[in-house]
Amino acid sequence: MNSVNERLAALRSQMKQNGVQACIVPSADPHMSEYLPAHWQARSYFSGFTGSAGTLVVTETESGLWTDGRYFIQAAHQLEGSEIVLYRMAVKGVPTYTEFLADKLEDGETVGFDGKMLSAASVEEMREKFADKKLKIKAVDLIKDIWTDRPDIPSSKVFVHDAKYAGYTCKEKLEQIREELKKQHADGEIFTKLDCVAWLMNIRADDIEYNPLAVSYAMVYSDSAYLFINTARVLPETLSYLKENGVTVREYEEIDRALQEIHTDRTILVDPVNVNYDLYMLLKQNSHVTVKEGGDTVIALKGVKNETEIKNIIEAHIKDGRALVEFCVKFENMMKNGETVTECTVCDMLREYRAKQPNNMGESFGTIAAYNANAAMMHYSPKPETCSTLKNQGFLLIDSGGQYLEGTTDITRTFVLGPISREEKEHYTYVLKAHIALAMAVFLEGCTGGNIDILSRVQVWKHGIDYRCGTGHGVGMFSGVHEGPQNMRISNNVAFKKGMTITNEPGIYEEGKHGIRTENIMLVTEFVNNEYGQFLKFEPITYFPIDTAGILTELMTHEELEWLNNYHRLVWEKLSPGLDGKELQWLKDRTQPIQKA
Repeated sequence: MNSVNERLAALRSQMKQNGVQACIVPSADPHMSEYLPAHWQARSYFSGFTGSAGTLVVTETESGLWTDGRYFIQAAHQLEGSEIVLYRMAVKGVPTYTEFLADKLEDGETVGFDGKMLSAASVEEMREKFADKKLKIKAVDLIKDIWTDRPDIPSSKVFVHDAKYAGYTCKEKLEQIREELKKQHADGEIFTKLDCVAWLMNIRADDIEYNPLAVSYAMVYSDSAYLFINTARVLPETLSYLKENGVTVREYEEIDRALQEIHTDRTILVDPVNVNYDLYMLLKQNSHVTVKEGGDTVIALKGVKNETEIKNIIEAHIKDGRALVEFCVKFENMMKNGETVTECTVCDMLREYRAKQPNNMGESFGTIAAYNANAAMMHYSPKPETCSTLKNQGFLLIDSGGQYLEGTTDITRTFVLGPISREEKEHYTYVLKAHIALAMAVFLEGCTGGNIDILSRVQVWKHGIDYRCGTGHGVGMFSGVHEGPQNMRISNNVAFKKGMTITNEPGIYEEGKHGIRTENIMLVTEFVNNEYGQFLKFEPITYFPIDTAGILTELMTHEELEWLNNYHRLVWEKLSPGLDGKELQWLKDRTQPIQKA
């Protein structure tokens, strides 16, 4: 069964056998993860589209794939030759997949989906959308009998992330959760997100590419705590640590039975946005359980980094910056000498230089090394058979990051490899101005990403340009590179707090021409407290020079240039103590102050 269309035909056969007229295949696993183990990449298997976000919908006669602006170009290429129609999300006139289903299906027909692959909240929203046509829903796994060579659930070794990095022991974190449960008048809470379980239990693994997480669930009560995981892969010292911290370890598959076997009356806090539909329904159907809907308490706690975490995260960024300096010296020398350098060469070199740093645990995501027009695809991933060879002209966009025991990094720089056009210089400067506008922001406590995003975006809006993504996202602590609850986009309503981290990454993406992005991670810190309230500001904690070769200084204000020069002074102070020779000279050259033309 090689082709996408053949797989869709097999899926339709399963739909018919199970009495459903449409099937939803999301980009999801039972833990509502962003990056999926191969075992749960069903949407990719059935559609051929490999992007990290998207939903496949199949009816008896049609099929469509919904994805966001990051993947419009990629999805269009990868869907060629299949029957699947691309639906560009958030574009005027394009229906959502629930609107599509409500329009295409007849009254009373049934929509099927795997109940562990959709959140309880998304299913409830779907019910509301389907109510007028009385469409039914059915939780059923239509995939298991088709995907016969499906990869196993990952089972890498599970180890402890020491409190010298995390700041608190597992026991101390459990007590924090119990304090929050008291405030919410709840007896317990179920945790399904892998980053939340990892943070709470102080465990890490290598189950998902780029994400040091373990496939697992957790349950916390006022008097006990449970971790549901494949116990065969938990190191003995990790089992001892968990037991010492008051955690009972059970098998991963026992989570369903554990929820069914709650035989004393309990109020369980559940986040319907992050708990899958099947688990939610097991709780709802248990007569001893009162389900109390609310936000995941771990998400709120881990979003604010403690002092130990902040100290370690800054150390991780210093290591990362030095690795990038070493890479740049080698890379520029290769280009100068006329050696063949491809986008894939860049990815390999970055991996190599990061790996040399103490406590490096790999990359935090697949490096985006995108030359010229390739960078217009925001999540472009170079492949050996198709990657571009670099020349001494145009732009090279590099978006990369590392995982360290001390923290997670994420940085983007757009490098000028040689002559560029006036338009390219203008766009490069607009992006830098957008980055600086956000970096310089001062705002009252209580402001959200939805309030502040516009400070950056207006710098490109004024030129009739926009970027189809958020301006920034939260970052985990030796965890996922994308972690909330905070993010920088117009729709976000989470207030920034001291200790949160957020990326600052505006961009301009011109299909067929170029892509430009400049990204730092910033720490939320206090500015001033007065009669108007507590003011906050951002402090950059990514340390690496911004290429000044593409800047039209006449378009910059004196204040913007002052920020840039001050930032480069900070980069020099942070990185220079660990460098010498050619690397130190390179850093000195790239952090020299510039003036308005």
